[in-house]
Amino acid sequence: MPDSHNLFALLLLLSLAVVSCAGPQGQAGPLGPAGPAGPMGPVGPAGEDAAAGQTFVGAAQCGSCHEEIYSRFLQTGHANALAAVSNGQPPAFPYDDITNGLPAPPAGYTWDDISYVIGGFGWMARFVDNDGYVITGEAAQYNFANENLETDAEWAAFHPGEPVAFDCARCHTTGYATQGHQDNREGIDGTWVYEGVQCEKCHGPGSRHAEDPQGVRLVVDRSAQLCGHCHVRDEKATIDAREGFAEHNQQFSDLYNSKHFALDCITCHDAHTSARYEDAERSPNKGISQACETCHWPQEQVQNVSRHGRVTCIQCHMPLMARSAVGRLDTFTADIHAHQFSINPDPDAPQFNEDGTQVMPYLTLTYVCGQCHNGDFADVKEPAVLAAAARGYHAWIPPTATPDPTPEPTAVPEATPTSQP
Repeated sequence: MPDSHNLFALLLLLSLAVVSCAGPQGQAGPLGPAGPAGPMGPVGPAGEDAAAGQTFVGAAQCGSCHEEIYSRFLQTGHANALAAVSNGQPPAFPYDDITNGLPAPPAGYTWDDISYVIGGFGWMARFVDNDGYVITGEAAQYNFANENLETDAEWAAFHPGEPVAFDCARCHTTGYATQGHQDNREGIDGTWVYEGVQCEKCHGPGSRHAEDPQGVRLVVDRSAQLCGHCHVRDEKATIDAREGFAEHNQQFSDLYNSKHFALDCITCHDAHTSARYEDAERSPNKGISQACETCHWPQEQVQNVSRHGRVTCIQCHMPLMARSAVGRLDTFTADIHAHQFSINPDPDAPQFNEDGTQVMPYLTLTYVCGQCHNGDFADVKEPAVLAAAARGYHAWIPPTATPDPTPEPTAVPEATPTSQP
């Protein structure tokens, strides 16, 4: 027993000696390799899709708060880009009192045979049958009367003998999806939630904003590119043409190829107001929110052709050279304003490329001056005469200084005669 006590005491002394002799703590060694992964934990419930709670509520819901904007919007071509036909009754459009409204459908059809009307607001109308195909034929498109072109309302040809699917819904509806066929009509490409270009076409689905207007903001995209989703044809860098006029729905292509490419459409236009009809209450200036002379005031003050005192900026810099429904080559005038703005004063400059399929990125004197100087409204002028008037048209010419009158020479007095001796 005494030996075990002695052994314990000896071990204790040795331990104290080792501790008392230990040096300072050294640096930590490198981290060793990770151990094997543990078993996977249980899978939690799937999260909700971020878009699942966003739904379209329709322009009428927006109008319950935005009453003034909604009342103006209802009078626009956007709101009436596509109209559904129900119960065999023709759709009604704003300003039917001006256009006299739509006639009966094309010959051989009744309103019971029509599912939708494309357009019908101010230029022309096309009709979609119950299978979803656009009606074609020698008299399938209805053109409204055009006072400026002095044309009466009439039926016109639209792809006679060709089947034409309705593939325009991407730009004529709200909530469009490429999948399926609306109403199971085989001729319609895609489906949609609402007819027409409604608020949510540009601002996105509004259900969350409608539930919490202060907490959820809608999309507010002021860029020209937003409008360019529809106001363009095949390629924004080119302006398509056919039969002596630009094709319609190319305002963004015009702007993109112009000196104003840095501007946005809403710099000049109120997108909630009709650009077609002037209305003293809702559209007193056809939706123009910023006039040309706001920026171009020096040019607006100077017109170096005295007879042009009543000519507006738009008449020359935005001539009617794009065709939606009708155009007259004898007066170089169609029914949609160009948006190229810049005038090329070279009398030999071409307005179109060699095969006439594309518009040049400027306006020529033929279409600028020819809309008046065509023998119908004003005398025809030689290209050289037009070019001379166009060059320096807005240049300020300093007045010629009036010379001081030349003083009359001082009369030399005659010598006083002397008397003879």
